[in-house]
Amino acid sequence: MTRRIILAVILIAGCAALYFLQRAKSEAPISPAPVLYLVADTEREASRIPLVLTRISDDEENRIGAQIAREYGLTDPHRFDNDKSGDAENIEHYLNTVGYLLTPQVQRPKIQYHFYLDDNPYLVNAFALPGGSIVVGRGLLNLLESEDELAAVLGHEITHVDDRHSIERLQYELAAKKYGLSVFYQLGRPAVEIFQAGYSKEQELEADRVGLDIAVSRGYSPKGGIALMKRLEKLEAEQSDPNRRAGSPIEEIAQVSVDSLGQYFQSHPAASERLAAMQSEITSQGWPETPQRPLAIRPIFLTDQAEALDANGEFAKSIARYKEALAATPNYVRAWHGLAEVEWRSGDAAETVTAAHEAAWHGKNARDWELLARARAVNDAHKSVADFVGDLNAVYGGTSTLSVDVSLAGLRFFAGDRTDADRVVQLVVARDGSIDVKTKTQLLRDLAWWMDRAGKPEDAAEILQEAHQSLPQESETVLQLAWAYSDVGRQADAVQYIGKINSESSLGAEHHAALAVISLRVSQHSQANDEFQSAASEDPVWMVPRWADNNFNKSTAAVIKQLQIEELARRKKVADELARQKKEAASRQHPNN
Repeated sequence: MTRRIILAVILIAGCAALYFLQRAKSEAPISPAPVLYLVADTEREASRIPLVLTRISDDEENRIGAQIAREYGLTDPHRFDNDKSGDAENIEHYLNTVGYLLTPQVQRPKIQYHFYLDDNPYLVNAFALPGGSIVVGRGLLNLLESEDELAAVLGHEITHVDDRHSIERLQYELAAKKYGLSVFYQLGRPAVEIFQAGYSKEQELEADRVGLDIAVSRGYSPKGGIALMKRLEKLEAEQSDPNRRAGSPIEEIAQVSVDSLGQYFQSHPAASERLAAMQSEITSQGWPETPQRPLAIRPIFLTDQAEALDANGEFAKSIARYKEALAATPNYVRAWHGLAEVEWRSGDAAETVTAAHEAAWHGKNARDWELLARARAVNDAHKSVADFVGDLNAVYGGTSTLSVDVSLAGLRFFAGDRTDADRVVQLVVARDGSIDVKTKTQLLRDLAWWMDRAGKPEDAAEILQEAHQSLPQESETVLQLAWAYSDVGRQADAVQYIGKINSESSLGAEHHAALAVISLRVSQHSQANDEFQSAASEDPVWMVPRWADNNFNKSTAAVIKQLQIEELARRKKVADELARQKKEAASRQHPNN
């Protein structure tokens, strides 16, 4: 009733204003539009009145926020169980460390703040739930370069809670749908979408200003907010570029896609406007430009970027990112492992030795020892066994795991001594009760790789048959067996085995490459080139000549390099044709030039 009376009074006042404007013969055009705008504004403001009058207590807000956080899964103690690196837990611990430095500045101390990581790499956003649950997406963290930038982000989200933007946003949503307060406890996960969508322009700018105040008051540099906003301004311009393919990664930040950035920019005011407001606040407050603090978790995101660059075939950039991460955190095992992998994929065996040695030393992971053995064999075959034994003695003191024993046996086989390989095969086959079948097949595949690499594909095929019988559905074994049969000239058998691979397996690129090699060996050149084009498109490593030399015997490496030459010729032909068409189009547009 009160709302209707207020609305009627304002409408009468508006009509009176229109009447007097008409009498005053104003030169401005008169239309119903101002009345409609007035009605809309009045409706909106009138809807806020009961919400202010029925303001939710801090204790009730804490209960509401805790319920939404539980429904969203933020309090699940097992949500990072699949992250074997432990990075996600480390990130969340760091968020809370920085966040709790900021919370003493809040106006409502009864709110119970907690800081959570949403581990989705494509979530380029942060949002605040009622009751102080602050969620930061991994994609947004990937953009940050200093702790001061993180403090600005967290201060922004704390402000949304502290100034009641979050709880009032939820109230408005419920009021618009004519729901009662009891629905707070039924919304759960869908409620989160309300806060991810952002707030009004005024509230977002207020959160920028107050959030920066909070960060600076706790000793952080105002340059953090400015640096982040300048980066967002640049990315916003790139994201809006019509020539950039939708969904493609931003070049400098490989893990962040254009589409993900678009969602962030849609929920916030223009970065240029936010930057100007921040600069104005810094000037008015007279804050000094103090140095920024390093972002302790940045090596994690540099490693994420390096992995994405590696998968995209940008090996030099990937290596640079890994080295930047290791310069900040020298004992970061995940970065050492990734560096060893990309050095090997780029064909640099010598650098692989260095990185794999560090990775094996710090992490004692079987794959790192495997890479170390393979890289030593390629880099210096004569010293490889002695050097690898020295590595083992330094780390394990003379004893090691069975998987590392397989790498040593394979290395010795490659050097011409097959005695140890036979012993290890017998040991692996005989230990059915002490190792699981999957591990057994993996060990046999690893040993077979050495046999094939040493030019003994017959021995490799024999070992792989043993592995295949133990676990017939294992696609990796079937594909490796197809390679071995192709190497011994049994192309029909190779095709038969490769046809057994599940089309949904993760072996797509290698699957195409194997079919290409088999097709070329039976003189089906067109099919071979088509299959190899698919392989190189899915994984650029197939276009690296040294990688082929390092991973295959001489016969197969020669076929792969022939396919590489033909694929390069095809790409040049396509590029030349595109250049010709572009030139013709330009000539038609400017015929006199």
